[in-house]
Amino acid sequence: MNFDLSINNSGVATLLFDFKNEKVNKLDGNTLLELKDHLATLSRDNSIKLLVFKSAKAAVFIAGADINEIKDIRSKEEAYQKAGIGQKILHQISQLPFPSLAVINGACVGGGCELALACTYRIISDDKKAVIGLPEVSLGIIPGFGGCVRLPKLIGLQAALQMILSAKVVVAKKALRLKLVDAIYNHTLAEQSVNDFIAQLLADKTLPKKLLKQRNKTLSQKLLEDNPLGRKLIFKKAFQNLQQKTKGFYPAPFKALQVIETIVDLSIEDALEEELHGFSEVAVTDISKNLIQLFFTNEALKKESGISDTTITPQQINNGAVIGAGVMGGGIAWLFSNNNKNVRLKDIQWDAVAKGYQTANLYYQQMNKRRKIKPNQIRYQMNHIAGTVNYNGFKQLDIAIEAVVENMDIKKSVLAEAESQLPKNAILASNTSSLSITEMASDLKRPENMIGMHFFNPVNRMPLVEIIPGKQTSPQTIASTVKLAKQLGKTPIVVGDCAGFLVNRILIPMLNEAALILQEGGNVTEIDHCLEAFGLPMGPFVLADEVGIDIGFHVASILEQAYGERMQVAGLFKHIYVEEKLLGKKSGAGFYKHPIKSPRRYNKNIDTILTFYRAEHHIKLNTFDNELMIDRCILIMVNEAIRCLEEGVIENPAYLDMAMLMGTGFPAFRGGLLKYADNQGLQTVCDKLMQLSDQYGSRFAPAALLIEKAKNGQTFYEGEKHE
Repeated sequence: MNFDLSINNSGVATLLFDFKNEKVNKLDGNTLLELKDHLATLSRDNSIKLLVFKSAKAAVFIAGADINEIKDIRSKEEAYQKAGIGQKILHQISQLPFPSLAVINGACVGGGCELALACTYRIISDDKKAVIGLPEVSLGIIPGFGGCVRLPKLIGLQAALQMILSAKVVVAKKALRLKLVDAIYNHTLAEQSVNDFIAQLLADKTLPKKLLKQRNKTLSQKLLEDNPLGRKLIFKKAFQNLQQKTKGFYPAPFKALQVIETIVDLSIEDALEEELHGFSEVAVTDISKNLIQLFFTNEALKKESGISDTTITPQQINNGAVIGAGVMGGGIAWLFSNNNKNVRLKDIQWDAVAKGYQTANLYYQQMNKRRKIKPNQIRYQMNHIAGTVNYNGFKQLDIAIEAVVENMDIKKSVLAEAESQLPKNAILASNTSSLSITEMASDLKRPENMIGMHFFNPVNRMPLVEIIPGKQTSPQTIASTVKLAKQLGKTPIVVGDCAGFLVNRILIPMLNEAALILQEGGNVTEIDHCLEAFGLPMGPFVLADEVGIDIGFHVASILEQAYGERMQVAGLFKHIYVEEKLLGKKSGAGFYKHPIKSPRRYNKNIDTILTFYRAEHHIKLNTFDNELMIDRCILIMVNEAIRCLEEGVIENPAYLDMAMLMGTGFPAFRGGLLKYADNQGLQTVCDKLMQLSDQYGSRFAPAALLIEKAKNGQTFYEGEKHE
């Protein structure tokens, strides 16, 4: 039994929710049926004056429905039936002959929020872990237990749409401001505060009316939301914003919008029925299954220590240094300071150090613009950064992260120098994007302390950090670095020490293939638009310009050196950089022109460059349809990803997919590269690669692991069940 029912002498019934053998409360099928029985019993008890819902879990009220049960849904009928059970049971709460109160002590999301919405009153803890919201669309579904119906009625149409369509949760103060909750209680005196509220609710006959009155709409809400023309404008604007944000790739928020628009003037019974049908339509889509899989992967990564030995305790890292104050160095220093860790920012000249400070300050100003930080707080956080041109203070550090130029000899020299200044137990990390960690550590006295810690640019926006152990890196160093990355708010994924590691090794072949298509007769903007239509956040040539053509070429050259013919750099790619000296956005021109105050536009000089290059190399021009361009650019990544699994660069297919999502923006709705391959059918992928290999060369030859899985009818994601 997951609910413990108690009734006191004042007629207050309390249902204490404590889901057995779990860290969180969730509304699975059995729990809902148990709740149904309790509600039936209580509704017949004339002595009950108030029903209170509480949680026995620390910092969690209810985390929602059981996502495994949603993931296993295979038909619209099953979706309708399962959601219908939960919806009807929660509706019973709103129909009880006495009022109800949700005491929200922590996370109250999804089905948990819908249960709270069905209650008469809601109070929330002032603990920072107490959040409330309906994030269902992030899983490819819509609220199905009454959230689409009750939230707009409670807080108004515009506020409800903002919450539901953005899938964002809100903290206590905002919840009170939105009128989503009736009061905030002190978490340090939780029992007394809650009891006082309940006592006042029972004793003060005017309080219920006051609480209901404070939920009244404002005048501006009434003017806009209580007339058909105003509502039409709200829904039109919401649709436009969704289209701009999602490009139409994610059906769930559009379905939620459609449902809410349809039910505006319906009775609550008819509105709930409409919500059920909407839920049923999206719950069975591949996109929903993909997004749910990614949710489980993300949760699993939060628990990863990076090592298998559970007896090793990571060391605590409080003070660090960044060596090299370029854009990446300044960004990493900002990251430390933003997470209240002291960091020394070292370079060989004060002018360089100043540029690192500028990068950190820029990121804080961007936060200020988004109202994530106040100006006086910026000054305080920036004080965590101390610039230096020497090694003063390094003897007290726990970690030093090297972020100098991508040159092995320079890096080895800097690392050896830094090691001599650090205490014996300090970690030495490199932010290299492609160079061997084992080679870097070869001349160090303490190679067991050396590790790769590859942040992605821009540091303030990219969530992934690749953790790369060398051959002699100790498990202690791995675990400590993984823990640090998490403390810095990043998602660390441990990968093998090979050229390009994981993300760049898979991504660069796509950029190179796009360049080959271009030199064979393709068009820059058509290729970019095609891959953006596939779901990539930006096309390969926009990406090359953003990253820097020089950086892309440098990494591509390292990969060619390591992997040979299958990663031979496209001749045009080399020509654009070496002969034409185009760098991309940083120099104002690459495949596109990048005016300072204007949107980018196609660089027409590329047409002239292409004409001469194709003529000089006697290239016969071909035409490419969208399917062929997608297959060449995406399947070459799929194939390289499978090789990475083969070689043990990474062992978990789901972690690989998450790395590509977080590191490159591979579209979440497709589930990841390997999930995309599974959904296409591995035999189909294998056959297409064979055809491409015959037509365009051995770089497309299917990986042995792909051939084996296709032959055996296997997939990369087989029979997952998540705890």
